[in-house]
Amino acid sequence: MAKLYGIGVGPGEESLITLKAVKILQKVDVVIAPTSKGEGSIAYEIAKPYIKGDVVFMEFPMTYSKEDLKTKWEENVRKIKKLLDEGKDVAFITIGDPMIYSTYIYILKGIGDYESETIPGITSYSAAASRLNIPIAEGNETFAVIPSGDVKEISKALDMFDNVVLMKISRRYEEIVNLLKEKSFKGYLVIKCGHQDEEISYDLDKYIGKKIDYLSLIIAKKVK
Repeated sequence: MAKLYGIGVGPGEESLITLKAVKILQKVDVVIAPTSKGEGSIAYEIAKPYIKGDVVFMEFPMTYSKEDLKTKWEENVRKIKKLLDEGKDVAFITIGDPMIYSTYIYILKGIGDYESETIPGITSYSAAASRLNIPIAEGNETFAVIPSGDVKEISKALDMFDNVVLMKISRRYEEIVNLLKEKSFKGYLVIKCGHQDEEISYDLDKYIGKKIDYLSLIIAKKVK
C-alpha cells in the first residue's frame, strides 16, 4: 500500500536535515514541494540534493481567506490521493517541523484512512537559539511559542512566561518591539535562520520601519 510521508527539512541549512528524512527522500516515488504564487519552494531548495524521484510543485496561497484556503487545500489533497491510488509513495516536504504551523497538517487531516508517517524536523526557533548561543529556557524557567497575529495574546504570554518565542513577526514588528520594552523583555531577532542571507540582531529598534522577511522570529527573555 502506498504511503504519505510528511518530512520536516529543517530551518534552511542543508546539513540540518535528519538522516531518516534523507533516506525517505531518496526512496519515495514523488516529492511534493509546497510553493506560493510567484515564489519558489524553500523546502525544495533545502531538500533538493537528496531527492531521487519526481518533484511536484504544489501551490498553497498566502491568504487569510478561509474559503480560498479550504478550496485549494481540498484540491491539493485530491491530487495527493490520486498519486497514492496509483501506488506511489509520496513525501510532502516542509520547512522546520511538520507539526508546527505547517501546511502539511491540513494535508494530513484531509487524507483520511491513507497510510501516513511524519518525520520531525529541526524547528526554526531551536536553530535560532543555537545560532545566538543562548538557551530558550533553563532550570525551572517557563517558555511559550506563539504566532504574532494578536498583540493582546502576546501581552498575555509575556505576563505568564519567562521566555517567549514570537513567530510570524513581520506584520506587527513595531508593536512587538514596543511591547517587549514595556514588559521588560530583551529580544533577539533572527531573520531567515540558516539561509545565506541570514541576519541576526540584538538591537530590535534597528529594524523598525523596515520590511521584515516572513521567515523571522524573536526570542524574548525576561530581564531579571
